[in-house]
Amino acid sequence: MSGDLFGLTGSSDALRSSRLRLEMVPSDTMEPTLRSRWDHVLVQPCTGYEGEGLYLLQDTFGGWKLTRASSTLGGKGQLLLYVDNKHYGEHLVPRDWFDENVVGIVVADIKIRDHRLLQPSGTREVRP
Repeated sequence: MSGDLFGLTGSSDALRSSRLRLEMVPSDTMEPTLRSRWDHVLVQPCTGYEGEGLYLLQDTFGGWKLTRASSTLGGKGQLLLYVDNKHYGEHLVPRDWFDENVVGIVVADIKIRDHRLLQPSGTREVRP
């Protein structure tokens, strides 16, 4: 092993795709799993429900929020929306409402371990 992390081969073409966007986690709905304004998600834009998963939705205040969505036993008419933060409840929404408010489906999440290392190199504090 050479120890050269950036010399590893492997396809990262999916991460460079024009179909995917990197977004900061916009709110506390997914805490503690994903931290607001700290962690990031890789989102593929979509125009409707694509199966059970984590979605980025427009909220009622013009911002975005992450929520899990799954179909209900009641058929195609409603979806169950729920989040990981126990301070928020789950609720049923009509599928057409969901389709009008969905921004994208989450493909991957990125959990930031040390935000200091993401600072531009000129602004990082260097300790002797």
